Amino acid sequence: MSSFGIMTLSLENEKSYITEIAKFGEATGFNVYQFVPSSYNPLTEKVSGKVFDKDKNAWYKQDFPIPDFLYDRCYYQDDAHSRQCKNIVEWLKQKEDTVFIGNGLPNKLKLYDVLKASKLNAYIPKSKPVLSAEELLEELSFVNPIMIKPINGSQGNGIYFIKEQNSCIHVRTDKKAKHVEHIFSDKEKFSRWLAQLLQKNDYFSQVYLPLCTAQKQPFDIRALLQKNEQNTWEIVEKGIRLGTEGRIISNLSAGAAVIPFKEWLENAPYTMKSFIETEIDDILTTLPPILEQTFPALFELGVDIGITENGSLWILDVNSKPGRKVILQAYPDLSGKLYRAPLAYAAMLRDGQRRNSNEKTLFY
Repeated sequence: MSSFGIMTLSLENEKSYITEIAKFGEATGFNVYQFVPSSYNPLTEKVSGKVFDKDKNAWYKQDFPIPDFLYDRCYYQDDAHSRQCKNIVEWLKQKEDTVFIGNGLPNKLKLYDVLKASKLNAYIPKSKPVLSAEELLEELSFVNPIMIKPINGSQGNGIYFIKEQNSCIHVRTDKKAKHVEHIFSDKEKFSRWLAQLLQKNDYFSQVYLPLCTAQKQPFDIRALLQKNEQNTWEIVEKGIRLGTEGRIISNLSAGAAVIPFKEWLENAPYTMKSFIETEIDDILTTLPPILEQTFPALFELGVDIGITENGSLWILDVNSKPGRKVILQAYPDLSGKLYRAPLAYAAMLRDGQRRNSNEKTLFY
């Protein structure tokens, strides 16, 4: 059988998701492995990780050669271990005998530049790098309030709402179970705080968009897109993330609830519901070809779309390593399809139907 490797930054990451994938290994003709890229030993040309035993429904530690097909589920941060793993993964992408079932996207600002220059530019919030506290304060005098987000961020971490009010700077953020707010009485104190933040991560700014319900609950649409066994894109499903009142993000890690898209749309306050649904599907159909014209071939995308009170749509985020929680909670009957998908796509590539990464793919 062929070998299929799932790469993570820790063998403890995404355990349940990876195990569910592995259960489909035998049916699709794969032995399934998990490993951390930094475990690669150049002397033995092997990695240390785990192999799945279907009969015992268990993982066992093992050293093994780099698998034939790789699924990158590493969420890289700005730490030494992430950089080490990322360098090894980039090296693996150059190996002729290794096939990645999908490639990652660049940081959010590079992605912004591509989308802003595309036919989807009307749906992209204006963004720019945060280079200094002085520059952000100047921007705040024209755009108030404002959001800042980490360029390499994920899962809603490190997002700040900043507003100047009554000669003070109000800064709010969500940290999983709690909402945190700081009020800076003068701009010098705020500048020192922001300077320390910028030393840790690179940030970009966006105009604040009021993406919340009448009850002040933040919400957005999470769509999951994947390539099927015919190498064509599908909109797997769409779900709504509905956050807690007063929060600034609607991520599940911050306590958001999940609602199936159709159910939410039936009760949505918008007068042009059918138009909004059509517009969302047009965005999702147009997006993958735009990305694959610039970046290496992809396998899946998580797309977050926001809607303002007047029905305006905005693309908030595009992720090439999306989670499954929103779709699984809203549509549990799709679990088998979602868990089998990476292996089914790898099987298609293995069976000689792989296309050139520069070739345009169809949308189904």
